[in-house]
Amino acid sequence: MEQLQEAFQTDARVWPQILIMEDEESVAKGLEMVLTDEGYAVDLAQTGRRALDSFHHKDFDLLIADLRLPDIDGMDVIKQVKHDRPDTGVIVITGYSTVTSAVEAMKLGVHDYLPKPFTEDEFMSIVRNALDAHKEAATAIPAEMPEPEVAVPPLEPMPEDLQRVHEIVATFPDRFVGTREEIIPMLQTIQDNLGYIPELAMEKIAEVTRTPPASVYGVATFYEQFRLQPVGKHIVKVCRGTACHVKGAERILNEIESRFRLSPGQTTSDREFTLETVACFGSCAIAPVVVVDNAVQGRMNPTKTRQTMEHSCRGEHHSHTKDQQGGD
Repeated sequence: MEQLQEAFQTDARVWPQILIMEDEESVAKGLEMVLTDEGYAVDLAQTGRRALDSFHHKDFDLLIADLRLPDIDGMDVIKQVKHDRPDTGVIVITGYSTVTSAVEAMKLGVHDYLPKPFTEDEFMSIVRNALDAHKEAATAIPAEMPEPEVAVPPLEPMPEDLQRVHEIVATFPDRFVGTREEIIPMLQTIQDNLGYIPELAMEKIAEVTRTPPASVYGVATFYEQFRLQPVGKHIVKVCRGTACHVKGAERILNEIESRFRLSPGQTTSDREFTLETVACFGSCAIAPVVVVDNAVQGRMNPTKTRQTMEHSCRGEHHSHTKDQQGGD
């Protein structure tokens, strides 16, 4: 009897275990049919509580979650699942996509965010990708855990930034036709004016282009050129290339962190400085290199860097060298 039970349990794990959390029965049944045709084992839950109860009794590889449920907000269910079973893959499906919910979902570790309606091919492509990622994570050799970084709360947009968004978007009808192909130039226009792209701007672009807000967010996060958080008045970039590293780039970064309470990727609370690091500027002959507001500063050290930043606060241009010689 025990051998029979063991064989049954082994066979039950041949295919990935998937839970669909969807309150619309027709949608849930349709997705179940698509997945079972692929050979996947599928369970259904029409409420958030039933989904959480299912996780207490069974290990699932993938949760396909609607966000609007009759009892519990779908995002709260996802939070609980990722807390209890962080390795579980999650796909969000929703007919009420917003940039805010897409951002929150991605921060929770959701694999993908799929606005309704979607095609069967789109759905299955995302499911396969999520299961592949889950399988790779399950078989990967655990790496040593890095030292936890101090969490810095994100800066909120200033009221004047949001007003400026409305003003910029009001000019779009004169500059754009309003097609999906214009999402990138619209995002560039916003960033050129504000230095970053607020959530409100992505929502407005979605309206202008008649595109789901989550799709606009997907474009904005795909390209590294776009910033989604406010930046400081002054952008400081420290080179971490080989030559700069050897000549003291880390000491410069330590000085900035000590004096200005600023780590790479962060912006000071007074929005004076944003610190970034760059792989190489190609100016290795004058290493170490620091760029402040697009002005290249060569042969820097911690003291010079601090002085340059302090001068920037006072509106003074402080250049140590204008030489920009070839790199390696």
